[in-house]
Amino acid sequence: MEILKEISGRRSWRALSEAALPEGAARRIVQAGILAPSCYNNQPWRITAAEGETLLSLKDTLSEGNAWATRAPLIIAVAVRECDDCRLEDGREYALFDAGLCAMNMITQATAESLVAHPIAGYNPKKAKAALGLPKDLVLIALIVVAHRGDPNSADGGLLKEWQKESETSPRKRKPEEEVAAFGRWSELS
Repeated sequence: MEILKEISGRRSWRALSEAALPEGAARRIVQAGILAPSCYNNQPWRITAAEGETLLSLKDTLSEGNAWATRAPLIIAVAVRECDDCRLEDGREYALFDAGLCAMNMITQATAESLVAHPIAGYNPKKAKAALGLPKDLVLIALIVVAHRGDPNSADGGLLKEWQKESETSPRKRKPEEEVAAFGRWSELS
C-alpha cells in the first residue's frame, strides 16, 4: 500500500488564485475537521470559517510575510480552550493535540478537493481573535488559508517575495526518516 496521495502530494503552496471555491467545499472541509478523533470525544476545537467582511478583517491581521494569503477566498481559524479537553496528570494538555488532528483532517479534505490548505501562525493573535469574534478564553492555534493554487509567475507573483517564489518551484523538502523517527526503542537521532 502506498501513502495516500492527499498526504504525499500535500504542499503548503503560497501562490494562490482568488477564484471562488467549489460549491460546498468550505462546509465539507469544516465537516472533515469535526470528524477528527479527540480524547474521550471531547471535540475541544472551535472552528470559524471566515468569509465576507470577517475574512476581510482577518486578512488585515496577517503578518507582512503572509501577504500572499490575502488572495484566499477562505481562511479557517482553529481555536481551543485547554480546559475543554483531557488534562493529564503529567501536565499534558490534550486539547492542543486534538486541535492539530482537527486541522490535519481539514487540510487532507482540502487537498483531496485539489485545493491548497496552508496553515499559518503569522498573524496578530489579539486582532485576529477580535476580527473573528472569538471569546478571550479561546486560544487561537492557527489559521488555515484555503484557495485554488495560483501561478507564482503571474504579473504580481501572487504577492510572493523572491524566496517564496523559489519555494513554489523547488522540490518538496522533508527531513530524512532517520532524523525524525525510530522503530523499536528511541535512539539518539542526528
